[in-house]
Amino acid sequence: MNISIITTVDHNVGDDFVREGLKYVLKQRFKGVDIHFSSIHKHSPITSTYGFEWFRNLKLSKRVDKLLPKKLFKDRVLEADLLVQSGAPVYWCHTGEGGHCYDNEWYKPLVKERLSLNKNAKLINLAAGTCQKYHSNGSEFCDKCNEYISDFYESSAVTTLRDTLAKTVLSKINIEAPVIPCSSIFACDEHNLKDEGADYVVMNYMKGGSHFVFGQKIDFNKWENEFKKFYFEIKKKERVIISCHNQKEVDEALELDTEAEIFYEKDDYLAFMKFYSKAKFGIMNRVHGAFLMASYGKPSIVIGNDSRARMVEEIGLKSYFVNDADYTLLSEQYEFLKSGADNFKERFKLIKEKAYTDYMNALSPL
Repeated sequence: MNISIITTVDHNVGDDFVREGLKYVLKQRFKGVDIHFSSIHKHSPITSTYGFEWFRNLKLSKRVDKLLPKKLFKDRVLEADLLVQSGAPVYWCHTGEGGHCYDNEWYKPLVKERLSLNKNAKLINLAAGTCQKYHSNGSEFCDKCNEYISDFYESSAVTTLRDTLAKTVLSKINIEAPVIPCSSIFACDEHNLKDEGADYVVMNYMKGGSHFVFGQKIDFNKWENEFKKFYFEIKKKERVIISCHNQKEVDEALELDTEAEIFYEKDDYLAFMKFYSKAKFGIMNRVHGAFLMASYGKPSIVIGNDSRARMVEEIGLKSYFVNDADYTLLSEQYEFLKSGADNFKERFKLIKEKAYTDYMNALSPL
């Protein structure tokens, strides 16, 4: 069986965690079947075509892709028995920064054009999420975004969601799909990784708490000052390592503390997975760092400014809007995490077992 995955490649370790978790889930669903996985870098859809994996400039590759006679080239979508959208924000609607989900770069060239040439393939949309303002209620989606969401759903043999807001957004247009925790909680199982102890506290810092602002009045200075005060206080008591998922975060961490102990391995998701296996717990802006630690039974809190941060609530963790996070709250949550976060390890074990069952049930029609 050929399974082609719409994901990112050597771009974002969070996407890697999600994809590796989905591989595990799909292998469990199709036990005994010889599966060949292949990845497509969604930010440059021409990478679906063999020989063009290097072509990452979307502006140029988009033009070339339009000229390619698709049936004459070996292509990951055209050879697929199963085409998988691998957990990511696929539902968003913004009048300014962020734009609209119907205008994404990959859906038309991969699903509407290539998949239409492969009559034997099925599309599945797994761990689909939102990327809205932190306090969004889903009412802001425009007609064109809703049309895209409906078309995507109708084109997919299976749809699962990773956050409650996504369910709300779909429900508003009379679509129902199950919410199941992000598949990244199974990434460690795909690579047979286990809890390796509790050697350090992990922190992750992003200016403003996330990538975007979405018109919210984010107090960047407050977050920096409150986090910095908290970080230096905890550093007196614990070995603290700042986990950075990209070079920008490394630079921002060193601005906070020129002597900070930093973990960063560019494009090496396995190194990150092994790093998180030795954590005590986390205070994070990066949501998928929290999911990886959770997969080993280690708790975290997530501070963010968009709806992605709230997906940790599906695995029994707490999230906070960045403007509400100060030294006092962080200190209180540090003590909560240090005490075991209300027996998180045992709570998560049950959550993960249910998530596994729910994925198997969702995939059963295939």
